[in-house]
Amino acid sequence: MTFRSKALCVCLSLLFLAGFAHDASSQVKRVVIVKIDGLPAHYVDRFVKQKDPVTGKSILPWFEEVFYKGGTRVPNFYTRGMSLSGPSWGQLDSGQHLQIKGNVEYDRYTLHAYDYLNFIPYYIKYGLSKKADMPAMEVMDQLGIPVLTDAFDYEHRYTSGQLYQRGNSWDVLASGFVKLYPGTPSDFIDEWTIGLNFRKITVDQAERDILGKVVKRQDIDYYDYFDGSFDHVSHHNNDPASRLTTLKDLDRLIGKFWVAIQSSQRASETALVLVSDHGFNSDEKVYSQGFNLVRLLGSTAGGGHHVITKRRLMLDYSIKGINPLVTLIKNASENSYYLKGESNDYATALLDFDGNERSSIHLRNSDLNMLHILLQQLRHEDLSPEVRKAVTNAFFDIIDEHRAEWRQTVDQVNEELGALHRWIEVKQKIVAAQPKKFTTDESARGVDKEATRLAALTGIAVETEADHRKYAATLRNLAALRRDAFDPKKGEIADLIAPGAMGDSNSINQLQNYVVGLSSEGLTLNSSKRLDLDRTFARVNYFDLLHGQRVRNNVQTGVSNRPVDFVAVRIPLESVTDSLPAGIKPTEDPIWLFGGLEKQAVLLTSENADGVRSYRYLPVARLQQDSTGKTTFQTKEWATGFPLKYLEDDNFGVPLSVRAAWLSEWHTELEWLDASHKCFYSNAIIGLNEQLDRHPVFGNDDASADDKLIQRFRQRQRHLTEADLLILANDHWNFDVRGFNPGGNHGSFFRISTNSTFMIAGGASTGIPRGLAVERPYDSLSFMPTLLKLMGKIDDDNQPNDEMRQRGFRRFPGRVVKEITGSSK
Repeated sequence: MTFRSKALCVCLSLLFLAGFAHDASSQVKRVVIVKIDGLPAHYVDRFVKQKDPVTGKSILPWFEEVFYKGGTRVPNFYTRGMSLSGPSWGQLDSGQHLQIKGNVEYDRYTLHAYDYLNFIPYYIKYGLSKKADMPAMEVMDQLGIPVLTDAFDYEHRYTSGQLYQRGNSWDVLASGFVKLYPGTPSDFIDEWTIGLNFRKITVDQAERDILGKVVKRQDIDYYDYFDGSFDHVSHHNNDPASRLTTLKDLDRLIGKFWVAIQSSQRASETALVLVSDHGFNSDEKVYSQGFNLVRLLGSTAGGGHHVITKRRLMLDYSIKGINPLVTLIKNASENSYYLKGESNDYATALLDFDGNERSSIHLRNSDLNMLHILLQQLRHEDLSPEVRKAVTNAFFDIIDEHRAEWRQTVDQVNEELGALHRWIEVKQKIVAAQPKKFTTDESARGVDKEATRLAALTGIAVETEADHRKYAATLRNLAALRRDAFDPKKGEIADLIAPGAMGDSNSINQLQNYVVGLSSEGLTLNSSKRLDLDRTFARVNYFDLLHGQRVRNNVQTGVSNRPVDFVAVRIPLESVTDSLPAGIKPTEDPIWLFGGLEKQAVLLTSENADGVRSYRYLPVARLQQDSTGKTTFQTKEWATGFPLKYLEDDNFGVPLSVRAAWLSEWHTELEWLDASHKCFYSNAIIGLNEQLDRHPVFGNDDASADDKLIQRFRQRQRHLTEADLLILANDHWNFDVRGFNPGGNHGSFFRISTNSTFMIAGGASTGIPRGLAVERPYDSLSFMPTLLKLMGKIDDDNQPNDEMRQRGFRRFPGRVVKEITGSSK
């Protein structure tokens, strides 16, 4: 190549790079965010590239014009954690690690159900001035985690209805309801005949509001629009035509918003953003296959559990299912071993199947089951003195084993509730002094919403204190029992075994030997006249049970006859230290993936002094935990068939010749993401840790003693929502028992479900690159800091500026998409 040619290439390269360089003085000052539930980037790309034979343009012309030609898109953008709406939107909206881990969560002690997807109770209570925010936002407020909306004053933002809804506007609902009805009688009759679209009342009104306000209101800096239509359609239909129709509607919406933005005085400083929470596992050649975990748990083989769910089974066929205010659905089992007819008081399993490709199960603590069974037996008149003595000793052996920890729990909870009670007393006085009516100006500034918010959070605290004190009382009663003064007939069982409570989480040993009732042998003594626990109790190994499920009626080629892919649980680090190979020293609790007796894995995490996290995948077999808590397993050589199947995945970014060696080493998050993000299981190594790890949010040394106790209690509440078992479905299987979704599902670590959408375009002053596709993979923790960096609200270390810090924001852990911002870091 001649010198002249080289010089020309250099100049062209510099011009090319200059086209994508972000001017340091450029800044986004207004954002319009379009939030679409369940929209995969690869699916959008598929249709953008299809041409209309009539026009010769893309069949999604506004996508192409605004984001493909005029903006930047991140094709390899992923859900971090479980691809569920509740967790995923929480991470996108907060920019922080997961706190909410499901669409529905349960408190193991009190059976309080956090239902993050149910809008109807919220709207009713909002109308009665009892609520200001959706349940997910109330949890975030209790944890002190603000969301993107909170970066803007109330009067300078417009938000639509969504899971993390902050405040509400009856104008949207009222105007949407009025606009639902056609203006002429004939049109009204036609619309009534085919069915009025009540689902989109607020969505359509939000569209009209934003289109009008973007042009006319120069004082609003933040807009967001939420629509769940693509998700709903994809659940019920697996044909491309149905989803394309929804995409075309979205395409028109993008065009309307873009034209409105260009017509406004602030066009040059405005960014239009499109983001989704997760992808979708839908194939036009496959119907999603359903498996009923409720029926399994209620069967004799499954433990005969009375199962509580948040959604009614086969909802479309149940008149009762239309009541959205029912807090818990109790599914009684006819096969209960020892609680027949007691499903209203004593459910022993909590099931969250809302998430389709996954489910989570809380089982009542196995030792509580034993205590309950033994207590029932001791209340019988026909026990011989010898058997009664043995049963009494067994009963108190269990109590003695737990007495110290129960007392500690009661003492700590009471200490925390004491601080919470003092907080309540202060807030109740403030609430009582608040005005009953607010001026127009105060309402415009959201003062009325703040008043309702404080009253709602105070009311929640009052209920929480009462529920936890009630549970603590039963635990205190149990811990206070003495052998020499014990009368099993005195008092009620409910005074010792709290109705509706699951107790503490089960250990792996308990889940491998879970007590479900008396065995066929009944109360059996050993040669020492002690109760033979192995022969007396019927037990279930839930890892074997779940993974061993097979179906006979699956006639779809390519869909496995095994509904369950693998089961995931967290293991206490101290329990495995002695079993790990020499030199391997994780710093956090490992995660165990059970894919069968011989195909298991232990995911290890290590964090260095600089906060850099590294992961290692350890293939193992036959993991067991004994009654002392010690965990042992056999380490295995790499082979095909282990959970996540990275060794055999053609899309794994490491050559096959060295892949086993690579997989046997520690690698940072970025190394794992770069290597695995195009695999069938995508970013599962990172996602499983995000989903199952605990992410403490408090650490303020300046907090008062009471504040620290309340913070400890809030963290305890999050821990109490952690399920015993996380169950992942095989491809094209789902657990949605309220009405199996034939179109498709999400809620896994499959790439097809975790690949989500992030696109952005902006005016001339924003500095947002045009025509750029960012090939480097990013996840949902990158969304919020990228926007805030564009707006100049965080520094190069992701630290918020003074204004943001005063609003409660803290450092953001995610990577900024530097290809968009032009940041050096």
